Amino acid sequence: MEVYLAFFVPAVPYHLIGTAAGAVIYGFVPTGWIIALAGPDQPFAIPLAAALGIPMYVNAETFFPISAALLEKGVEVGAVVALIITSMEVSVPEVALHMRIFRLRLAAILVVSVFAVAIGAGTIFTLTFS
Repeated sequence: MEVYLAFFVPAVPYHLIGTAAGAVIYGFVPTGWIIALAGPDQPFAIPLAAALGIPMYVNAETFFPISAALLEKGVEVGAVVALIITSMEVSVPEVALHMRIFRLRLAAILVVSVFAVAIGAGTIFTLTFS
């Protein structure tokens, strides 16, 4: 049990920071800004959404409500997919945990790889469903 606590306790602040960042973005960012940045006709909506997903922490319980809210506000489906992929896999808390297990170089490769996959998947979804 002590081994688990020694691993988990240092990561708690990162979980709190990631969750707070997500709450601030969803609670206080006006809809107009979201549409201006990630609306259907914005060329950089997918990479921007993927980048915005990195500081947020999204888990399986919050995935559907967040996606539904963003789609309802007019965000294109590819941007939502990119945001969800990065926020679930390389959010601040996730990267903090990865860096405790792996070296910095491997954690950086993971972030870049997931970011590229998120942009690719978002583009495929936009081309398929738009």
